[in-house]
Amino acid sequence: MNSVLEMLLRSRWRRRRGLRNVDAAGTGRGLLALAAYLAAITVSHTLAMMAFEGLGPGDAAWLTVTTMTTVGYGDLSASTTAGRWSTVVLVYAGGVFVLGKGAADYFEYRANRLALKRRGLWRWRLKDHVLIVNAPTAGADFYFETLFRQLRETGWGRKRDVLILATCWPEGLPESLARLGAVHVHGRAASDEKLEDSGATDAAAVVVLASDEKDAASDGTAFDLVHRLVGMGAKGRIAVECVDDRNRDRLRDAGASTVMRPMRGYPEMLVRALIAPGSEAIIEELFTRHGDECVRYEVPVAGVPWGRLAARLVSAGAGTALAYANEADGEVVVNPRPDRRVTASALFLLVKEGHEPAADTLRRLIAEEAEDPE
Repeated sequence: MNSVLEMLLRSRWRRRRGLRNVDAAGTGRGLLALAAYLAAITVSHTLAMMAFEGLGPGDAAWLTVTTMTTVGYGDLSASTTAGRWSTVVLVYAGGVFVLGKGAADYFEYRANRLALKRRGLWRWRLKDHVLIVNAPTAGADFYFETLFRQLRETGWGRKRDVLILATCWPEGLPESLARLGAVHVHGRAASDEKLEDSGATDAAAVVVLASDEKDAASDGTAFDLVHRLVGMGAKGRIAVECVDDRNRDRLRDAGASTVMRPMRGYPEMLVRALIAPGSEAIIEELFTRHGDECVRYEVPVAGVPWGRLAARLVSAGAGTALAYANEADGEVVVNPRPDRRVTASALFLLVKEGHEPAADTLRRLIAEEAEDPE
């Protein structure tokens, strides 16, 4: 018995003096060993009480449990010499101390585990989650709060776990992010170990934010990370921010599914790229001066159904109608219903660079559509 006690006292149940990662498998084995040991002590003492004290199985088990847990109701007790010595050896020496030590170490383990998770030192076992690598150099808390709220409003991301791998929060995630269900790993993605702690290979999507959205050297770091993710066998989509547009093809060739420009003021764009891959290209196109662009035309519209107006403009090659400015209050109405009669002071059209229609052309098309019978 002394050898068993020595083994238990020297096992993983040693008191931990500092926060460090906990071997969950070892802890599980320690729990099983402790439970088996206590079960053996309980059975042995119960049998001893039945043999030496003449108690029935129920009373013998009751006496064993109340003695081991130090409750001691006093309604039953060992009276024979053999029964008393069995209690001393099996329960007092072999049971009470181990049970108390195990309970104390278990609660300490639980407290340490919570602290390790909060500080980002835990190895998470997540699957089909969203892994975000890096964080904005400024305003990271607000950026992620907006991103998570937008993600939670989508069917794809409503209940999906989100993990951030970054160095922003050495003492733990802000409460505002924790309330939104985010967890994090503290560190950089420069090592495969941190990626494994983050469950990179099992993530539904991996998002690589630019380490510095103002420095094109971040693209080199992103390229290395994408290459390693592919080499590790990452199963999910890989979305990468690219500072210098000239590096986009290199990132795609490395294995990135989506390449987009850093837009820290619009985290919604990242959400759209995750749930509707390709939509980020449309949004980026609207933000640039080259290619397609959104142009406002100060042309009045009076009582024309939106669907007919949009169809007329597209068929005439005048552009794609996106929205209009309400004549009454100037409110911009985006993508109205096709049967809505529009009374507007201006139209917003998506037009090709070099093929912008003249305002007079638009007025003529609008007038012709207004004159046509429904």
